[in-house]
Amino acid sequence: MPQPDIKIDNCSFPSDCLYDLENLTWIRFLENNEFEDKNKGELGRMDDQKKYSPKFIIGMTPIYSYLAGKLTGLKLKGINTPIQKNKSVASISSITHFGTVRSPMAGRIIDINNDLIKCPKIVNDSPFSKGWFAKIETENEIAESSWKDLKRIEDCKDDLEEQIKRYNVKCFKVFPDYQMFELGTECSATLAKLDEFMDKSMLEGDVIRLVSDDPTADLELLNWAERNSQEIIEIVQEKNPVAINNQANSLLFNIIIKKKSDQ
Repeated sequence: MPQPDIKIDNCSFPSDCLYDLENLTWIRFLENNEFEDKNKGELGRMDDQKKYSPKFIIGMTPIYSYLAGKLTGLKLKGINTPIQKNKSVASISSITHFGTVRSPMAGRIIDINNDLIKCPKIVNDSPFSKGWFAKIETENEIAESSWKDLKRIEDCKDDLEEQIKRYNVKCFKVFPDYQMFELGTECSATLAKLDEFMDKSMLEGDVIRLVSDDPTADLELLNWAERNSQEIIEIVQEKNPVAINNQANSLLFNIIIKKKSDQ
């Protein structure tokens, strides 16, 4: 059976990917994939004599997605473009970020994900499936030594966890379009502010992340959503870093809300 995803602080990392920690990207080998141990049905250790499929897809990790923010622009290199190791296959931009997505191996682009050009936020919402950037083919079968800088999830779990903590990365089921931080505020006042913001600034289908330290925030928002026909996608609890001597609630609630209709 395929190995399950590894979850680190609400961020999921598939076991069938290899990770480039420096460039915050991943690759997944395709087609006749000797990287998969056919007998065990799971990823297995390989010796230097064995080879890997010459085709792979590339994407960016949720860590990079979080740091970049909601993507508003994206450009992909064209099909048949040769790509050198650690060179760009795509450029991305948001309100606060401009950067590149770099391939950890050389090859030639044989397919691109055109859906991303129309809707760059797919990368934020689905970094390991719908959010892939390009399919790349190498000239020959790939010896394990050629991707020695890439790591399996079991070999880099601690490194990914350290990156998540260092950059204070937050992963949710859907990447928010907006954020609202209401700390030290009564939930009734927060709901009034939320109603006003959603009515004036959000379109149907938009998503907002509400952060509250009110101890009843989760129950209050669930009741509010039912009354107003809105959708709570996810509620994620975390420790409140400013909770000292019981002066603040020990938990923060990250409440992910999708606007379904006008209130």
